[in-house]
Amino acid sequence: MTNIYHATPYDISATGFYFSSFEEYQKKAKNHRNEYGDLVEEYEMQFIDGDNCTLFSALGVNQANLQQWFSEFENLPEEKAVKALYLIEDCGYEISDFMTDRLDEVYLFEGTAREYVEDYIENTGMLEAMPENLQPYFDYDAFTRDMLLNGEIYRMELNGKTYIVETQ
Repeated sequence: MTNIYHATPYDISATGFYFSSFEEYQKKAKNHRNEYGDLVEEYEMQFIDGDNCTLFSALGVNQANLQQWFSEFENLPEEKAVKALYLIEDCGYEISDFMTDRLDEVYLFEGTAREYVEDYIENTGMLEAMPENLQPYFDYDAFTRDMLLNGEIYRMELNGKTYIVETQ
């Protein structure tokens, strides 16, 4: 799907325009004039339709970083977009100091926190380290709650899907 954006002029005597690529934006903005014939210079960038709307908003896309949006973020697959959202919203990164190679540092699990914990327990062998007669008493829900409260994992939702981010 092609994303659709709108450049809304701050100049109230001008009308905005739709675009779907950086090149199209540059072409239209280059000669865009208000009703008095003056060149329009400043726009608010709006996401109208398509994928990664939440990421567009979180990054605070504007004229200054629009080219970076198109080159690095617009076509990110959903998994990488979720990782980028985590780094922006919860780690405090901004588009100006963001590098897409940081996405590989984030571990993402699709599913509930409880499902993540069950997978984590199985993969680490934690339960097998306990005496066999105590294993049935292990409280997955309490362990899940503790991991969430301690900040070891973080729960995110995007497009109706739940993701768990391992924050270590």
